[in-house]
Amino acid sequence: NLCIMGSRSETDDRGGQSVLDLVEDWYQVPALLLVVGAMFAVRMQSYSNFIRDGEVFFSGNDAWYHFRSTMYAVQNWPSTMPFDPWTGFPYGTFAGQFGTLFDQLIAATALIIGLGDPSSQQIAAVTAFAPAIFGALVAVPTFFIARRFGGNGVGVISAFVLALLPGLFLQRGTVGSADHNVVEPLFQALGVLGTMVAVGVAHREKPVWEQVLDRDVAGLRRTVGWAAIGGVAVALGLGTLAVPPFEVDD
Repeated sequence: NLCIMGSRSETDDRGGQSVLDLVEDWYQVPALLLVVGAMFAVRMQSYSNFIRDGEVFFSGNDAWYHFRSTMYAVQNWPSTMPFDPWTGFPYGTFAGQFGTLFDQLIAATALIIGLGDPSSQQIAAVTAFAPAIFGALVAVPTFFIARRFGGNGVGVISAFVLALLPGLFLQRGTVGSADHNVVEPLFQALGVLGTMVAVGVAHREKPVWEQVLDRDVAGLRRTVGWAAIGGVAVALGLGTLAVPPFEVDD
């Protein structure tokens, strides 16, 4: 014990940290990576059912329609398909409920992978894998939200509990189930996290209206900056929501 205490004190005197200190300070990083990896692995278990002989299949009608919308977004980036003449024959219909940030993100990823000219197979593969990736990444903002209430331990436990959730959250986040419902909890959680951080910064900085009148840029920089980041996060969350169709009078 004296040797251990001596070696630890010597390490501290040198300005370093002991192994136990490093574990205590950084254990949440491998723990969170493990949770995200486990969530992704679970969501990829049915991979062989949707990728066969190089051909990509999808689960459900919405997934196929999102693939069609993503194809349009790839060809017309960054625009999405606002009106679909092939739906609601013979008049067509508003398709905004599919042209959300979900399709734009998949289209952007396919454009990067395909070096600006992805094949339909590459686009289909990205569309099929995206739900598993988005579903697993929800653990990251969940961890940071919970950590603000109870520290790293609570954050890790919250992410672990999220990984055990069944139901639609798991179903819509599996490979092949390409639907915007899986990206909604990810960006809404980011919106909640951004708002919490912005409110926390404002509470610490305690800005007043006189600072605005005096154009106190330095004093307002953190408050306004984090408020803008929180607003963008909320806007992104709203951008993933389905837009209900509406009828246009002749």
